[in-house]
Amino acid sequence: MKQELGTVIARRKYFSVGDKSRSAVLEVEIGIPARSPSADNEFMCSFRIRFGGSERTETVYGIDEMQVLQLALGYLQATLRGLENSSDLALSWAGEETGGLGIRIPNFSDPAPA
Repeated sequence: MKQELGTVIARRKYFSVGDKSRSAVLEVEIGIPARSPSADNEFMCSFRIRFGGSERTETVYGIDEMQVLQLALGYLQATLRGLENSSDLALSWAGEETGGLGIRIPNFSDPAPA
């Protein structure tokens, strides 16, 4: 069964570290969290990765929209790290040109470093 992404709420293009042309080698899209059709108290969130002429869609499940979005971001990050390792590729995005996936939740409650 083909997994559906639904409405896209975020997308990002990644390029290889050191590529001066910054041509996208990988693109990700995240779908809007939605109620799961399988259970009343379950939500789902899908993401799609396009890389090297192929496309992969994954879906994660959680108890509410916030949790499932966090889980999707965490699973996406782990999947991208796996692709980097298996493809001997260092990914970066426009916000971190020296390398990095840019997937993290900032902690605004800690004081700023001096």
